[in-house]
Amino acid sequence: MNRIVIIMAKVPRAGNVKTRLLPFLAPEQCRDLAEAFLLDAINKTRNLCDELIIAFAPAHEKDYFAGVNVENLTLIEQRGADLGEKMFNALEFALRRNSDASVVIIGTDSPTFPPEFVAEAFEKLVSKAKIVLGASEDGGFYLIGLRKNLPNLFKNIEWSSPQVYEQITWNITQSGYILDSIPVWYDVDTPDDLRRLRDEILGSKQAQKVAPQTFRWLSQNEKR
Repeated sequence: MNRIVIIMAKVPRAGNVKTRLLPFLAPEQCRDLAEAFLLDAINKTRNLCDELIIAFAPAHEKDYFAGVNVENLTLIEQRGADLGEKMFNALEFALRRNSDASVVIIGTDSPTFPPEFVAEAFEKLVSKAKIVLGASEDGGFYLIGLRKNLPNLFKNIEWSSPQVYEQITWNITQSGYILDSIPVWYDVDTPDDLRRLRDEILGSKQAQKVAPQTFRWLSQNEKR
């Protein structure tokens, strides 16, 4: 069974990414941090799957990825009115080409979650689960794994709210699918999140190994 990872990503441009860190960071710092998160997500997953798909936005920024050297990389534009539609369409793209694949979707906001969690999600999809979720501490999720796209999976969800995880698990329960989970992690969206990330990654060799680009950025931009 093929394993596909989809990374949902914004192209890092100043003023367009990590805006909740403004004015704690300058727009250019937000851009560079977002780029570090993206590169770490790519490096973390590239050897865990048969195909790596980056679903990117905005659509005209494809050239940004010209320097990304990944053998099994596919680039697609994000399509949809909200995050749910964008993930649904990215899943449709992946499963239309390979209906027997297991697909894991991640974002870029949780740079230090271990790559073993991705491998664990794939194993759960093969063994018993139909859907795997990795909850984030803010009430959302940082990973979702599936073997089939469900029409109502991403419906009626208040994206970017603390209710996201609760609402999507309700949709899964209503579908009758078997849900399994991997450990909870945290997103980096606010200055407090960034301070937590700094403390974790500067004090942990393992975190530095998981997210080397983020470690490098933090080492060069320490800010209390």
